[in-house]
Amino acid sequence: MPHEIDRVLAAVQSRTWLIDEQKAAEVVALLAVRAETGAGVEWAGEDNEPIYAAEPVSGRRGTVHVLNLQGTIMPRAGMLGRMSGASSLDQFGKAFDEAAAGANAQAIVLDIDSPGGAVDMVAETAEKIYRARRAGRPIIAVANTMAASAAYWIASAADEVVVTPSGHVGSIGVYGMHDDISAALEKMGVKRTMVRSGARKAEGAVGPLDEAALKHRQASADYAYDMFTRAVARNRGVDLAVVRADPEKDAAHMGGGRAYNAKTAVSLRMADRVATFEETLQRVASGRKPTNTSLARRRMALL
Repeated sequence: MPHEIDRVLAAVQSRTWLIDEQKAAEVVALLAVRAETGAGVEWAGEDNEPIYAAEPVSGRRGTVHVLNLQGTIMPRAGMLGRMSGASSLDQFGKAFDEAAAGANAQAIVLDIDSPGGAVDMVAETAEKIYRARRAGRPIIAVANTMAASAAYWIASAADEVVVTPSGHVGSIGVYGMHDDISAALEKMGVKRTMVRSGARKAEGAVGPLDEAALKHRQASADYAYDMFTRAVARNRGVDLAVVRADPEKDAAHMGGGRAYNAKTAVSLRMADRVATFEETLQRVASGRKPTNTSLARRRMALL
């Protein structure tokens, strides 16, 4: 099992992430400790796998579907899911498709508590939610209590974003990391020889990144950031410049990579209202319409 943890740890360190930085540090530290101690995690059976479709609620006009998106977001959670409580976007997407296809669906409520995760499949999942919007069947995303980075990208695609009173949303940004482990290997008396074919295969696998390798990785981060910010601007009905603005320089912004508390997020148009998950579910079940204040303001500006 330790060699499997080493493999997962290496993957964590080499990915491009849409995740709150503090949580990412916790995940890497947890995996590093388990790699050092040899502590593994065995599969505990299907009963212990995440449940994405919660018990539906009866509404005035039909069924209110409740979907869970909790923990670190991965395209397919696998071992990382069992080690750090990750959610699979593949499985979440299937649960969402089933809820959206329901003939008597009155609403879909997303119960989100996630710091974000890997970039893979986030754009596709958010687009799936955005394209599922339709009159008379609102999609409500509730940050209960966190929707950061990848999770916020997904939440922003809903008709309405709600934040619980103690919740936080935002962290709109992309980052990755690279560790030069050559000195550490030398200290341990290990001399690693890389066998490779391809001019740029495994660049920076042991030593530092050269200028070309760093430029390549930066381009990957920029590509994901461009998709992320354009999606949020469209989903929330705000200018792209606002999404990308620096909060230390511009009055109108969405954090520039920072996450914000519920009231601040609403004031910045990153969310629409502050309410508990239970209050939101009761409101939606009663048939009251959602309020996307950002889109409402945009429509008013166009009149």
